[in-house]
Amino acid sequence: MSDTGAGSDQEATGNGEQRADTAWMPPAVPGPVYGPPTAGPPYGPAAPAPPYGPYPPPGPPSSGRSRGLVVAVAVLSVLLLVTCSGLIGGAFLLGSSPRETAEREPAAPPVEPWRSSGATPAPGATASTEPSARGPQPSDFPAAQISDLNDVCDGVLYFPQSPKRTGAAPHPVALLVGTDVGTRRHDRVYYYDEGLSKRVERTWASEDPKAVQMVACLDRTSTGATIRKCRYDDPKPDTLTLLKATYRLRVYEVATGRRLLDKTMGGDDQQCPFVVLYGPDKKIYAEVSHRSLLSALRNLVKR
Repeated sequence: MSDTGAGSDQEATGNGEQRADTAWMPPAVPGPVYGPPTAGPPYGPAAPAPPYGPYPPPGPPSSGRSRGLVVAVAVLSVLLLVTCSGLIGGAFLLGSSPRETAEREPAAPPVEPWRSSGATPAPGATASTEPSARGPQPSDFPAAQISDLNDVCDGVLYFPQSPKRTGAAPHPVALLVGTDVGTRRHDRVYYYDEGLSKRVERTWASEDPKAVQMVACLDRTSTGATIRKCRYDDPKPDTLTLLKATYRLRVYEVATGRRLLDKTMGGDDQQCPFVVLYGPDKKIYAEVSHRSLLSALRNLVKR
């Protein structure tokens, strides 16, 4: 069957083959096509896919789970950034704290121990809170008996309630003499050369510690060679060895603990004593004579 219409330009056979004598016309040129080609080039082997550089080829679109992961990572990054910023800010605050402390009103300094006693520290000395370095401390109570004044001799206490060495003379003193057993006795007879009246006794050997302005402390510091042997019959016959000795005489104001005299004295009374106490070693020591003691103390008592 043939079609002679004007629009017909070819004829098809029953087996689908094109007749050779059919007029040929170039195919219609298609319009511009956008997007990636859907097939390789018409000639030669298929060209390889274009490279994507160091990055992997784009994959399939992300799913909802991937988007959630990205959002969580972003939120975590923001929180980490805020935390780091807070740490940096804290470091700056710590660095500024000394300045803030320095601008505050300073606390009152502690009172040095020497200020309470009225003493003056030596140049370059450092105040210490240890009792051994603070020196004698003021007593909270007055001396009740003469033996309490041993604390002044030992540098433990002084008694602010006692009268100071001021005003007109005489200035009462008490003499405490060290013994071989480590104590001190109140010598009440050494002043006899000054007189035997009650007024003289109250000045040189008062029994009232509230009237004493000074305490004299006499302690043996060393011993020397043998002077002589001393024989005694009472309470039983015995022989004692008399040795040379050196003493230290210190005088303190009872009310302040202030030292008024520090003097080394020799045991100049080298006669065998009439009455003596001695130990198992049967040694006794030359003592400072009463005349030497009165001479050492006279200016302090009478001026």
